[in-house]
Amino acid sequence: MIIVRGLVGAIDWLAEWVGKIVRWLAAVIMLSMAFEVTMRFAFNNPQIWSYDLTYMMGATLFLLPTAYVLLHGKHIRVDILYNRYSLKMQHIVDLAFILLLLFPASGVFVHQAWKYAIISWKQNEIAQYSFWEPTMIPIRFVVAFGFSLLALEVLSWFIRELYTLVTSKSLVSGKERTG
Repeated sequence: MIIVRGLVGAIDWLAEWVGKIVRWLAAVIMLSMAFEVTMRFAFNNPQIWSYDLTYMMGATLFLLPTAYVLLHGKHIRVDILYNRYSLKMQHIVDLAFILLLLFPASGVFVHQAWKYAIISWKQNEIAQYSFWEPTMIPIRFVVAFGFSLLALEVLSWFIRELYTLVTSKSLVSGKERTG
């Protein structure tokens, strides 16, 4: 059980850390957009890199914190029904959701994301729809890492839910049900 606690703790720590770091990208995106608007309209000098950088940072900001959101139970759920269930039934619903939807979907997303990241690396992929033509390799690997981190957090959630259902105790101290 020590190994399982350590694994769950490590996954949760990584999701927490990545979520806290990546949230600062919102400020960077805002500054980048403000710079572009200023350059475009005040100085009539639009920057060719701004669009590409903004969508890449936006994708990063959207995907990387998903494990953090799942860790803290802030994901979308039909609370109207879910909150009426007993705590035991909530664990059963969560486990069924994980087994029937999240595990299969995570597997497909992780597989496809890494496949495209590797193809991008091998082909030295560049953005074809931009004058700047930046390399797509970093964003492809960010997407693959983001889906991998989400899949790990799904595994962590599954282990925590199963342990709690079986033992009526929390696997990781301080990680009581928040969502």
